[in-house]
Amino acid sequence: MEEKDGGEGEARLREEIVVSLAFDVASHTYRWNGQKVPSVTSVLSPLVNYNQVPWAVLERARLEGVAIHKTIELYLNNDLESLPQWLQPRLDAFKKFQGESNFVIEGSERKVYHATHQYAGTLDLIGTVNDEISVIDLKRSFFAGPAIGIQIAAYLEAENDRRKREKSPKAKHRYALQLMANGNYKLEPYNDPNDFAVFLALLTLRKWRQQHESAEH
Repeated sequence: MEEKDGGEGEARLREEIVVSLAFDVASHTYRWNGQKVPSVTSVLSPLVNYNQVPWAVLERARLEGVAIHKTIELYLNNDLESLPQWLQPRLDAFKKFQGESNFVIEGSERKVYHATHQYAGTLDLIGTVNDEISVIDLKRSFFAGPAIGIQIAAYLEAENDRRKREKSPKAKHRYALQLMANGNYKLEPYNDPNDFAVFLALLTLRKWRQQHESAEH
């Protein structure tokens, strides 16, 4: 009976998380119980400067990134019916990664929320890499540099916040996975233990600014 009650409790918790966290695609806004909360990418915005990149180049990169993410999502859900020719090598690269890392998918495009620090985001992939639970971020490029490690640390900690409440095993590792146009991939591990502390500092700064801007108005 205790095992049954525990399972039902975990199911209720998962349902509560899904219902409580809402995401608006158009504005890229997350809300927890109706209240707007910072997104991971918005918190990191001070670290990545795209001002020197022409708008047309940025927009093309954004659209390509969206297409790559959607391709992998559909593939993992066994719902990929057709594919533009330019995307086939990216998919081939992902399949190669799967085979060489023994990757087993647990979830994709998962919305996560950190109840203690009150921020949200969408992690690309969660699953096992060589039998270790890992968070993986799909990348078109590594333009953002070290900020990528901070980004994935925020996703991992939010995911583990949920897993702790569900009493599930924690995700241990974080990677960025670049799927290249030549059909190869690059899997970059991030291990800096200070990454999440940097994220929290940025989050604190963001909240401080919002508080004082509101007070001025």
